Amino acid sequence: MHNLVPVPARRHPMQVLVAVMLLLSGLSILFGGPRPGSVNTALPAPLLMVWASVLTAGGALVVLAAVVPPLIALFFELAADPALAVMCLVYAASVLMIAGWRAAVPVALVTAVALAFVIRAVQVWRTLRTVRRQLSRE
Repeated sequence: MHNLVPVPARRHPMQVLVAVMLLLSGLSILFGGPRPGSVNTALPAPLLMVWASVLTAGGALVVLAAVVPPLIALFFELAADPALAVMCLVYAASVLMIAGWRAAVPVALVTAVALAFVIRAVQVWRTLRTVRRQLSRE
């Protein structure tokens, strides 16, 4: 049986630290800071801004999820995690496209982060589904 107690982001410090880095990276790009060369080369400027905006918003939601009540935190995470997974994959694909297989290690690391966001999204979704079922029985 699945855990009925919502487990918020604050119980996952690595996820929160990655989200802080994504938030800071997105803000840096949005405010004119350095842009990753691979993404800058692979994406047109408007899509680069969308990518940075999603990093910023998703990172902010996960960081907020670490400080709000557990049930609200799960909804924040469910909104952020899939989008952050996609943005990590966009980055990995652009690095692979520009640098080729020489970049296999960084691509694998970023892909692993994307997979971790997907796994966490599934965990959150299952927890929320279980909570909903439990509440509908009461």
